[in-house]
Amino acid sequence: MGYVLFMDESGDHNLLTVDQNFPAFCLAGCVFETAYYQRVVRPKVDAFKMHFWNTTGVILHSSDIRKHRGAFSFLDDYGRREDFYLALNDLIQTLDFVILAVVILKWAHRDKYGVAATHPYHLSLAFIMERYSMLMRRRGRQRNGYILAESRGKREDSLLREEYQRLCSSGTFYQNDLGNITGLWMKKKEENIIGLQIADLAAYPIASKVLRPDVEQRAFDVLLNKIDRAPRDRGRSILGYGLKIFPQPTFDHHLLWGIKTEHEP
Repeated sequence: MGYVLFMDESGDHNLLTVDQNFPAFCLAGCVFETAYYQRVVRPKVDAFKMHFWNTTGVILHSSDIRKHRGAFSFLDDYGRREDFYLALNDLIQTLDFVILAVVILKWAHRDKYGVAATHPYHLSLAFIMERYSMLMRRRGRQRNGYILAESRGKREDSLLREEYQRLCSSGTFYQNDLGNITGLWMKKKEENIIGLQIADLAAYPIASKVLRPDVEQRAFDVLLNKIDRAPRDRGRSILGYGLKIFPQPTFDHHLLWGIKTEHEP
């Protein structure tokens, strides 16, 4: 059985100039079984788009949705906005996938490591690859899968491929064999890849919840049960498993989310 991990980010990787309103970088990966993705996910999302726009060509983009831009300008109307969010939340809840996400707290990362601070995207890629590899191994020795990420430009894509190849060759501190990850491809947002759109919809709510854990986030609540959890822990923690926060924060997210923390890699 094969898998595909779609990967998109929220926030930028700049450590020199940090946005005070959003001082984080989040890389979110959504893992689908490939046959299920083709057979179920794509038709369901296309039907959702047909219902609201009578076309499958609209790209679900978190920023455009939040700001009611372009094809989402109708969200200025409260009633239509509520209908849309109810339908979108129901769609995401009914789809079968697993989230692996990394949130880099940029100020803390920069302050702790200074000029030696690792590129946030590349650091996040390492965390996600080791978790993706371990997730597939938990599901069976013969499982493998590839990664499809959003293209971010020629130079950025080239650097990402180099980092991917380096990780495949040397592994990570906790996972030295990433051989069940079979490849990395990159596609532009304009190519209307549904899995990338789902990853995009996941990234911002996760980052927002980490930055403001005491603020109610309906979108995060929808995603919570899809975030990978500790396999043998009665408390079924997501922290350090499906959600990696780096550097590890000093405040207690588990008290605010009602979940148990774990010693994490």
